[in-house]
Amino acid sequence: MAKLLQTLISIALLLAAAANTARSQSTAFTYDFWGDQPTDLLYQGDAHFPSDSTFLRMTNTTSSGSAVQYSVGRAVYSAPITFWEAGAQVDFETTLTFAVTPNAGDTNPADGVTFFIAPVGLPLGFTGGCFGIFNSSGVGPAVFAVEFDVFSNPGVDPSYRHIGIDIESNVSKNVTNVGNALLGQQVTARINYLEATKLISVSLAAGSQTYEVSYVYDLSAILPQQVQVGISGATGGEVAVHDIVSWYFTSTLVHADAAAGKEEEGYIRQYV
Repeated sequence: MAKLLQTLISIALLLAAAANTARSQSTAFTYDFWGDQPTDLLYQGDAHFPSDSTFLRMTNTTSSGSAVQYSVGRAVYSAPITFWEAGAQVDFETTLTFAVTPNAGDTNPADGVTFFIAPVGLPLGFTGGCFGIFNSSGVGPAVFAVEFDVFSNPGVDPSYRHIGIDIESNVSKNVTNVGNALLGQQVTARINYLEATKLISVSLAAGSQTYEVSYVYDLSAILPQQVQVGISGATGGEVAVHDIVSWYFTSTLVHADAAAGKEEEGYIRQYV
């Protein structure tokens, strides 16, 4: 009898594990743009792979490699991602390595790079400080973004180059001053979101310096169930070259039934 009960317990635990796995939805990808041109990204606007570079360039340049005005590009992962369901929401992490390079002698480059999450099929937005994800008024319903902004737009931005956390607008909810760290070198940004705490955290490694900014917000309050994730870059009246070196992303949607599983396991064990 004891062996039979132990067998039943083992079967029950295996079924519970299988059910939990079935209820989890994960997405993960890694792109190293050094010589790689992924076919499962949607290249929008001016995003392209120039002949003089192996990186993904988000904005247009001349034949000599100089940045041009009013250019915007995006790269979007082609498969929609389920951000939330009843009783479940996503945790995600993304890492982006990029370089914003001013034209020779330019002391006032613009505008920067973003990582964004938005409704599937988001139309290409405005140039400059709207980064191709917000409209000409700087608004983007159901859009979340982290901006790495090298140009201060009056009335929108603080008076310094910054990382900003954007919720439906290019007026950031929280920012951190990065000085000139974003300019002329490869930098690596890591962005995390934890469903349990609703904490959005961003860290940037630029040479020997590290910069951080965070904000607490329930992204499921603005994002639809199905979303797209992407990166963008833009110039306006002022310019810079925006190159993406690599991009990593992972997300997991897990239904909150672990507690029920533990209760069931405890109930079975009473009879051992």
